[in-house]
Amino acid sequence: MTQGHRLFADELTRLAVESRDPRLATIAAGITEPVRVAVCGRRGVGRRSVAAALAAAGVHLAGRGDPPADATVYVVAEAVKPEDTAALTRLAGWQSSAGYRRPVLAVLNKSDLSGHCEIADLAAAGRVPARPMSALFALAALDGRLDSELWGALRQLAAGPADPSCAERFAGGPHRVPRQVRERLCAVLDLSGVQRTLELARRGGDLAQARAQLRRLSGVDGVLAHLTAVAAGVRHRRISEAVARLAALAVGEDPAGRLDEFLISDAMVAARMAAAAAAVQRQWVPDEPALQRVRRWQARRCAPLGAVQRGCAADIVRGSLRDFAATRGRS
Repeated sequence: MTQGHRLFADELTRLAVESRDPRLATIAAGITEPVRVAVCGRRGVGRRSVAAALAAAGVHLAGRGDPPADATVYVVAEAVKPEDTAALTRLAGWQSSAGYRRPVLAVLNKSDLSGHCEIADLAAAGRVPARPMSALFALAALDGRLDSELWGALRQLAAGPADPSCAERFAGGPHRVPRQVRERLCAVLDLSGVQRTLELARRGGDLAQARAQLRRLSGVDGVLAHLTAVAAGVRHRRISEAVARLAALAVGEDPAGRLDEFLISDAMVAARMAAAAAAVQRQWVPDEPALQRVRRWQARRCAPLGAVQRGCAADIVRGSLRDFAATRGRS
């Protein structure tokens, strides 16, 4: 959760407690709900493994009975089939009544194997961002599936290799490592993972290094980085929706004017700008002079942007103008 998002939620919660207004408490609770991700895809592409790896990395998956997902991960393996293209087109075209589109990320699973489509082809076919991933490697690294027993077996195999030509010969051929253990190695790492970790074992590496190597090879961090950026956008949208609801409550139902004061306070304007900056991190320029930032983001507001981008631009312009006024142009 970003600093701006947390500050906004905390201050709204404090106001709800002070005013004893359950409606404000409900709005605050909605802001702090976890960002939920749905994982889907054709049968046989490893969507359950991808979901398990993301959950092990801390991603909150949408489950039965939960509110609708905030983002979708669509899993593809080997080749992009017509049903994949159709599904991605449908998912990317979904739009809420407020004009927000649910972010979609295509994940090319089993990317450690040869003969798969290229990421650029997947992104072009689905017209959505795409990232490579090996869910098997990610699970071995994150979920403890590569344990001390398997690492010990790999060290033995490094000293005296088994037949690596196919999984059946690797697991079934004669070797001092028991067949059951070699079968589990194949299940956890596949032969491609075994071959990648054997070199580390030969160099005297340890289990922690093996897990770190598999995590790096899995590509899961690239997927997580994208989902983190998506989550920042979702949280900013929730703040925007909360502001709209609070503004509606302030009309005729806030005689003391506390909601108006809350919404226009320096702290809340700064919190909204910070949340917007997290959502547009790639376009954010640290230490940019306030007036220069105003001009740049005001120009972006006039560009053909989605609802989220427009909302972020508006909050950044508003916050930057407040900064400029507060420092009399010194920033």
